[in-house]
Amino acid sequence: MFKHKANPRQRPGGGYLPAWMTARLPHALFAIATLLGSTLPVLAQSQAPAPAERDVERIQDWALQCTKAQADKPRTCFLIHDVFRAENNQRILQVVVGHFGADSVLGALFFVPLGIRLPPGLVLKIGQNEAQKLPLERCTTKGCQAQILLADPLLSSFKAGTDGEITFEDAAGQAVGVTFSLKGFTAGLGKLP
Repeated sequence: MFKHKANPRQRPGGGYLPAWMTARLPHALFAIATLLGSTLPVLAQSQAPAPAERDVERIQDWALQCTKAQADKPRTCFLIHDVFRAENNQRILQVVVGHFGADSVLGALFFVPLGIRLPPGLVLKIGQNEAQKLPLERCTTKGCQAQILLADPLLSSFKAGTDGEITFEDAAGQAVGVTFSLKGFTAGLGKLP
């Protein structure tokens, strides 16, 4: 059920592009680290903005977070959705959507907790659409990350759906499904610069 994608550089519509996106995303990843306050801890330690240096707008279940434009840096915005465990308020999933790289491609990053089995990666399912497998690319002290290009038909699924699900395996190899809301996604996407 859980296998790595055979060709990670494949570019079909909505397909997985980790190597391609990663090669073009150093500035976008820096912006995400800045917005999230330490997704990439080394960068965030020296460059994390004070809370007053960013704007946050709630759009139903999503948040539009934008850095304020500065003389040497343009304004950068991302849509962010967090899912927390009810029993201990621990974040178990974060979805970050934005435009990445010089080509300004629309993509999504998925952050899941440390301590999970890495080889199976993640499985993304939106509504009744076919599940997509996403290899985990890197782990930091804040969690492990996978990414995907949001192009049609996947983007249409995000816009039309009410929720999605990310599945991964815990340390014991048991499947863990985490549902995330898509309420507010389309409206928030329209506000991304």
